[in-house]
Amino acid sequence: MNGLPCGHITEDVNNLIIGQMAVEGRIEQMKTEFSESMEFIAALCSASTAMGDVLASFNHELEKISAQNFSLRRAIQESYARERARDQTIETLTTKITELQRRMDEVSGKP
Repeated sequence: MNGLPCGHITEDVNNLIIGQMAVEGRIEQMKTEFSESMEFIAALCSASTAMGDVLASFNHELEKISAQNFSLRRAIQESYARERARDQTIETLTTKITELQRRMDEVSGKP
């Protein structure tokens, strides 16, 4: 063994140690990047869930507004129908009053 070139072996061992240290450093860096990526993904998932909740709330409010809009339109249509009925009643009563006035005038001898 004494005849073996120790300088080469020592240099190779040193290179292997340096290479292993570089690999270990890179693995630690990758672990850190992976951890940061997982945190970012978790934040995205949380934001997505929150956005889903907000959209569900918007949909619920839109449904309520739509129902209120429908009720208001129906109330307006019913109001218009009551106005038309009132106008017809007034017109009918006006015609009857005019007819009664005419008959009273005839009975009293007015032209």
